[in-house]
Amino acid sequence: MSLYYDTMKYLQQLHQYIQHQDQRIQQLNELLENIRSEIDQIKNQPYTNIEKIEYKFDQLKVEHLDGTLNIGLNPTNPEQIDNFDVQQKGMNVNGVLQQLREQLLQQCSEDINQFLNTECVSFIEQAEKQYDLRLDDPHRRHIIEDIRKQINSRIQYYINGQPLTEHDSLLDKKQEILIQVKKDVENSINHFLNHLPKDS
Repeated sequence: MSLYYDTMKYLQQLHQYIQHQDQRIQQLNELLENIRSEIDQIKNQPYTNIEKIEYKFDQLKVEHLDGTLNIGLNPTNPEQIDNFDVQQKGMNVNGVLQQLREQLLQQCSEDINQFLNTECVSFIEQAEKQYDLRLDDPHRRHIIEDIRKQINSRIQYYINGQPLTEHDSLLDKKQEILIQVKKDVENSINHFLNHLPKDS
């Protein structure tokens, strides 16, 4: 009699185990289908590849530019950059203006790198909570380094969009650019984390 009950108990436990494994397999299949769907969506998204831009005019004035960036800091929608107001002012871009632009790039680059070294990690951690994620430190550092590699080209983009004369305050111009670049960095992190697959 005891052998019969032991056998029945074993079969019941085996049945429960098989049911549990079947549920797990179904969950993994659903996760796999979600990942495939997201990969297909990413493949079908338009992207912008800008090799080199040469400006042939004296000044470039950006009236309005908005949108989010991915970790590569490229515009996710090419139509967001199509409303430039270019005006010729009769001013030659001489050595003085070029020197001012180089100083502006250096100062902005130093400040943004300081931001990436200090405040950026806490921003990523806050964003993780918002999107119910938990990244490890190497993953966070990878995100920051990926942004750092391309940050100078983003700063240069905004410098090129700034009308600049030798009478302008570099401090004011720097603050304007820093606000824009920091916002781009934060938007890119939010965009990236929002599209990471969640663990089941």
